[in-house]
Amino acid sequence: MLVSESQLLRAWRTVAFVGHFSGVESLSSRGTNKIVAYHSVGGGFHDDIAPDRLRRDIEYLDTHYELVDLPAVREPSDEKRIALIFEDGYRDFAEHVVPVLREYEVPATVFVIADAIDDPSFTHNDRFDYEYMDRGDLLALLDEDLVTIGNHTRTHPKLAEVPPDRLEREIVGAKRRLERALGVDIDRFSYPYNSCDEHAAELVRESHDIGVAGRGRREYLSADTDPEAVPQVNGANPFWEVRWDLSDAGTFVGSVADRLVGRAV
Repeated sequence: MLVSESQLLRAWRTVAFVGHFSGVESLSSRGTNKIVAYHSVGGGFHDDIAPDRLRRDIEYLDTHYELVDLPAVREPSDEKRIALIFEDGYRDFAEHVVPVLREYEVPATVFVIADAIDDPSFTHNDRFDYEYMDRGDLLALLDEDLVTIGNHTRTHPKLAEVPPDRLEREIVGAKRRLERALGVDIDRFSYPYNSCDEHAAELVRESHDIGVAGRGRREYLSADTDPEAVPQVNGANPFWEVRWDLSDAGTFVGSVADRLVGRAV
């Protein structure tokens, strides 16, 4: 019998609920590093969370883990490391996220859509009236030592569905456009919708130092992790679920379930 994606997700969340509230997640906390990904913070857009929720998240993570810049999650360490990323480059990042990063002295990477920085009418879908950071906002961010700007493609497509002759424009073309606009090297990439195939991954490998994809609750992260597709955890989920996804127990259970089911849970 085929199992739907929604059934798999419900099953995973049931496991996460039991694992968290039973205390299983706390049995080990010195294993694989993780990346926690957010989108909107107080802006009302995709996966929006309140600024106070972000502050509570970071306070917890800063207390229990070593919060590091993105590339450092692939380096071995005695303490479990967490890196924070923010995707889509919404204007609420500058307003609500940066002050919290300063408060806790925590680094983060914000991934921006290249076509949005000079086009106020740009939108990557019709679900929200998005407000993106423009060129001026991003130039101001260059003075923030805790913030690194990364590439989130030109138009935010599902890269696994993009024709090969358009992939370079979306990945490498976006990198070049951001570099020209901001005057800095752009060497970090995040896949929109976590959509990645072999062709996209190869282009990211050739043009960027690190790329971030999905599946963060199931894959172990180490120096051996492919740098062009480092897994992440969705930070907008209920925080008890995020804590389970970050735990070594959650990673183990998820990796076993993935092998048994034959696809992502």
